[in-house]
Amino acid sequence: MLMTIITFLIGLVGALLVAFGAWLVFPPAGYIVGGLLCLMWSFMSARALALQDFQARQKARGDS
Repeated sequence: MLMTIITFLIGLVGALLVAFGAWLVFPPAGYIVGGLLCLMWSFMSARALALQDFQARQKARGDS
């Protein structure tokens, strides 16, 4: 559990640092990078939730 939280926090800090670094180079780039990271996060979260739901339905049906 602790490793999951630490991994999430390190990933969040890394994303913030990448967006901030892009902002230092060119301010609009920081917003673009931040937006892209949010879109990637949303896509990956939705995909993981869909996979969990699919596996739960397969297990309930008795499929392997």
